[in-house]
Amino acid sequence: MKFSKTLIRIALPLMLAVLATPSMAANRTGVGLGVAHDLGLGVTAQLRGTSIFFNSDAIAVDMRLQNFTNNLGTVHAYIDAGGFYRDGDGNGDYYQTGVRLPVGLSFGIAPSLEAYIQAVPHYGFSDVDYYEGFDVDGALGIRLRF
Repeated sequence: MKFSKTLIRIALPLMLAVLATPSMAANRTGVGLGVAHDLGLGVTAQLRGTSIFFNSDAIAVDMRLQNFTNNLGTVHAYIDAGGFYRDGDGNGDYYQTGVRLPVGLSFGIAPSLEAYIQAVPHYGFSDVDYYEGFDVDGALGIRLRF
């Protein structure tokens, strides 16, 4: 319960600040909502080039740096930059914060449905030395666009 209150105190102002800033690159319009496996299984949202992932133990916010597309507009390659916070073991015994640089592909499955896959190199800072340092994770998800 204590972790949830702390997450809300950190996540809500962070999301509002990020959503209020303009995107750094031209990108798709509209809002996307869906599910993803990024820092565990959770919910993903995208608005004006800002992607947010959250679950009960983690939150990640990424901003679009560069967007590439094919001639048909069905496949997009992208580079994002952002940060994350996660409760390392789910019990609040240790935490990890850090910076990340997701590189991925998104595919148009239907006019309002897209799937994505990404490699996520990141550098994490932790209160436990074992969990501090550089690593590469992956993520995949699906979003319904409005």
